[in-house]
Amino acid sequence: MQCAQKLISQVNCVVELSQQMRTEDLRYLELLNRLRSGQSTIEDYQLLCTRIIGNPKLQASLRQKPWNEAPILIFRNTLRTHINNRAVLNKAMEMGLRPMVCVAQDYFQGKIIDDLRLRKTILELYDNKAEHLPGYLPLVPGMPVLLTENMATELGLSNGTRGIFHQLVYEESSADIQFQDKNFSLMLRSFLRKMLQ
Repeated sequence: MQCAQKLISQVNCVVELSQQMRTEDLRYLELLNRLRSGQSTIEDYQLLCTRIIGNPKLQASLRQKPWNEAPILIFRNTLRTHINNRAVLNKAMEMGLRPMVCVAQDYFQGKIIDDLRLRKTILELYDNKAEHLPGYLPLVPGMPVLLTENMATELGLSNGTRGIFHQLVYEESSADIQFQDKNFSLMLRSFLRKMLQ
């Protein structure tokens, strides 16, 4: 109890969401407003049922549009990563492209980790042990993406914004020689094999 009191005493600002800004569907917006105030109706429930993939009346496949491009919200990180990896492979096959894999560069006390075994161990950590960031991030041009953090709200790049990945622009670092190591390419091949499972 003392721990909870100390935690609550740390809160010095509370923000109440009084207006939903990103929802364009008027019916759904009204549903959210009623839900927030505890005044939901049976019609709200019926509307929500139309948005459930498991609806028995819905004859749709996650392999067909528009369902194959719908964001899937998952609360288990390992399942989310598996679904995302499968989606990348499906999009790559559809587009006839090879997926690119971005590899996380981890630092310890401001220095690049150069111990290959430690680096391999860190890259293979589950997302929930690595600040919800994967060690390997597969991408393919044309794939849909969903932002999970506010990046530039003034430009409309906020949490929940959907977009299409086109190109990765980065500066090549000459400091990291680990990518030249043959063991590293084995690690990457091992990751790609796991994606295909």
